Amino acid sequence: MLVAAAAAASLPGTAWAAGRCGLTTVSGGTANLTYDPFSGNNTTITLAGVQLSRVNGSGGEKTANIEFYVKGTTSAQNGTVLTPTSATGSGSGGPTGGNIFFGTNQSPPILNINSGSPATGVFRWAFTGNNAASDVFTLNLQIQLPANLNLNAGTTLPFDIVYSCNGTGGGGPFTDTGTVSNALVVNVTVLSGLQASYVGSVLDFGEVGNVTTTQVTTTPAAYTTPNTNYIRVASSGPYSVAMSSQNGYKLTFAGGSLGNAAQTLNYQAQFLGQTRSTASPTFSTVTCVRAGTDAASGILPIRATLLEGGQGKTPASVYNDILTVTVTPLLSTVPSQQNCPAL
Repeated sequence: MLVAAAAAASLPGTAWAAGRCGLTTVSGGTANLTYDPFSGNNTTITLAGVQLSRVNGSGGEKTANIEFYVKGTTSAQNGTVLTPTSATGSGSGGPTGGNIFFGTNQSPPILNINSGSPATGVFRWAFTGNNAASDVFTLNLQIQLPANLNLNAGTTLPFDIVYSCNGTGGGGPFTDTGTVSNALVVNVTVLSGLQASYVGSVLDFGEVGNVTTTQVTTTPAAYTTPNTNYIRVASSGPYSVAMSSQNGYKLTFAGGSLGNAAQTLNYQAQFLGQTRSTASPTFSTVTCVRAGTDAASGILPIRATLLEGGQGKTPASVYNDILTVTVTPLLSTVPSQQNCPAL
């Protein structure tokens, strides 16, 4: 089941490092995207008509050339591809068609506006003209988010522009560098989805036909299943967990009677900080915080402990019960969320 959760809007930044030249976003730097982290496919959106303007110094300086790359602000953006597809304005620039995004796990390129050509992953623009119209150029971009990004059910992804520039005026040729914070913003509506699976083996107590109840109760650890069995949850939002027992936490054999003590073995299950047995069978549904989509996320161990031995019970090859765990995705605003793996 998928539930849509809306992200809060955010506007692109217009702040730049104080200096003799620079860059700022004028308009068009915001995109809206719906993302399914469990689709297994990349998600692509076009960010058209992003207007960028040179910033000229207060002492008569004028930006002549600028080059830049786009930097991620969070590890959740890693793997993104951001490609300029075209650029127009009173000037010229490029290249287009290549990725200019660098995530937090990547080494960014070295900017050198005075070199003959930009480094790989860098876009460069040369301004021409001296009027206000020549200050602005328009960039069309394509943004591709990879599959399985570990995003919250409602999130905003801001991107920074890191630039180097040069110019003239105000005392002679000069160069400068800076960063435009939140230059581009992608408002992401993440579908609140969930995947859950059981990892491990059957909760098996082994052969207990000759084991007495005294043996079981005096050495409970010997009749408790290992904590290597667990429910694994991956989710982009919070979720709830419930558990029930088909036989009311009694093991019996095919055709056996749950009302006949000679044909049942009592046990208890430990899950999410609760211990449930025939004496206390009702599991309280737990609301859990977002698990995320990492492979190591959402590990919920489940164990079982035998409460009586099989000696004196009706012989049978297998006594069993079925435990059912129900995991349900929830809206991000649901209250009383707990860190369930820690319970």
